[in-house]
Amino acid sequence: MFDPFFSTKPEGKGTGLGLSMVYGFVKQSGGHIKIYSEVGQGTTVKIYLPRVHEREDVLTDIRTAPVHGGTETILVVEDDDEVRETAVALLSDLGYRVLKARDAASALNVIESGMEIDLLFTDVVMPGALRSPELARKARLRLPNIAVLFTSGYTENAIVHGGRLDAGVELLPKPYSREDLARKIRYVLANQQQRNQAAALLAPSPSTLAEVSAVKAAKVVTRTVLLVEDDDLIRSSTAEMLAELGHAVIQAADGASALQALEAEPVDVLVADIGLPDLSGDELARRALKIRPGLGVVFATGDSAISAEPRLETAVLLVKPYNGIDLARALASLASAPELDAAE
Repeated sequence: MFDPFFSTKPEGKGTGLGLSMVYGFVKQSGGHIKIYSEVGQGTTVKIYLPRVHEREDVLTDIRTAPVHGGTETILVVEDDDEVRETAVALLSDLGYRVLKARDAASALNVIESGMEIDLLFTDVVMPGALRSPELARKARLRLPNIAVLFTSGYTENAIVHGGRLDAGVELLPKPYSREDLARKIRYVLANQQQRNQAAALLAPSPSTLAEVSAVKAAKVVTRTVLLVEDDDLIRSSTAEMLAELGHAVIQAADGASALQALEAEPVDVLVADIGLPDLSGDELARRALKIRPGLGVVFATGDSAISAEPRLETAVLLVKPYNGIDLARALASLASAPELDAAE
């Protein structure tokens, strides 16, 4: 019953993924599941989950502002006609230029045609010999600056291992709302733009060198900065920017590592991506302020519409993609900000 794609329903009437998804959720949560079924009596499903005695973490959704679209070009790859047309309609309504394909092979033909594509938005489970992860790899070979966003209603082993996404993979679970889609698209595009900018720093142009010189010449207050960013390239390039500004930098890839660093090291400023893999940026900041009252907070995000939660209203927003000047301005603005409220 739990095997993926097993179904007693006729073709086209069922996917066989329902109980498989339930099984995956239960196992990832450290529990187990039992089914008892008898003809004429019905079926009983029992789910056992480990009991937790800790207090619940109440996360505040800071993304309450209206969603924003864009003008980039997005290639939508989806074999279900209704789902594909819905996604195309939503993205078009948000202002994007949209291309579409019903399978990975067709999508690759579009990519190889030479058209400029900013983002590949593809379902994970696709028909045909070419799988979606391989499509993404080929797309990046031909278009190195392309962003990739997967979507799925099923935790596919091709991109998820041990209950966690593979490094560098972005996933939008189905079903998704217009707001979910809009925010995730902006987030993925902004992160890709930041990566592109970071890669450009490895071979700087004259304009980039001039910018670096301006950053070095800026008068800044030296601080110890805890940088929390799960993308390796963005984190390393931002750390270089901070070092160019004369700051001491402590790096962390997730919220848990950041909290450990805060306990062990004196930190003046927290620069955190809002979309971390284990904690939201605002939840991390609230916990950090309990450890280091008066800590300066800078939120990095690809969504310029995001506003900080009231308790952190004095936090500074750093919109991706940012450069050294943007980073210097964000840190400088903390100098005149009143002390953040770390109260419950």
